Amino acid sequence: MQTVHSLGVRPILLRRPAFIALLISLLPGAALAHPHVWVDTIVTAQMENGKVTTLREDWSFDEDFSATVLSDIRKVKGMGGDRRAPFSPAEIAKLQQNAFSNLKGYDYFTHIWLGAQPLKIKPDVEGFTARMDGEKLRYLFTVRLVKPTEIAGAPLKIGIWDDSYYVDVGPVKGKGAAVEGEGSAACKAHVAEDKDHPLYYGSIFPQIAEITC
Repeated sequence: MQTVHSLGVRPILLRRPAFIALLISLLPGAALAHPHVWVDTIVTAQMENGKVTTLREDWSFDEDFSATVLSDIRKVKGMGGDRRAPFSPAEIAKLQQNAFSNLKGYDYFTHIWLGAQPLKIKPDVEGFTARMDGEKLRYLFTVRLVKPTEIAGAPLKIGIWDDSYYVDVGPVKGKGAAVEGEGSAACKAHVAEDKDHPLYYGSIFPQIAEITC
């Protein structure tokens, strides 16, 4: 039986992303079956001068995981009272340090291609914050492409997933992909199935955001 550990003292487990280890440790009865945690995402490609420069990401965690994280942060039970209060700057910093920043080495689960050409992102996110939306914990942040990219001749493909499938990540139904900014008027965003990068022994095809201009 797994036990709940404090976000502030949870040790990093070797050979596994510390973020994933944290997710698993926070689940009182986590077994070996996959997945353990569910995340709904919205990704928005942001353009400047006709090129994609950043991706704004919005992650919403499932209610059970959200409640467990909150019990660690605020030491209260249920979803009322202090649980619904906005996070303080100190609490947001604690979440980022202990339950997010270790994804840096995994590109924050973010995979990007222009056609078949993989693109790189910078190692640090911008504008990280966290909030509660009803009973769901949300992370909002921006990743910046190493090189601004013009979408021409091939679609920009953006996938957000955990290769190990400990976390089931997928787009919010009906609004998981968007594009905005200077030069985006002629562009369209939609969600598509990615059959080129199957997960979990080939049994799962992740959903991606696809941007065309």
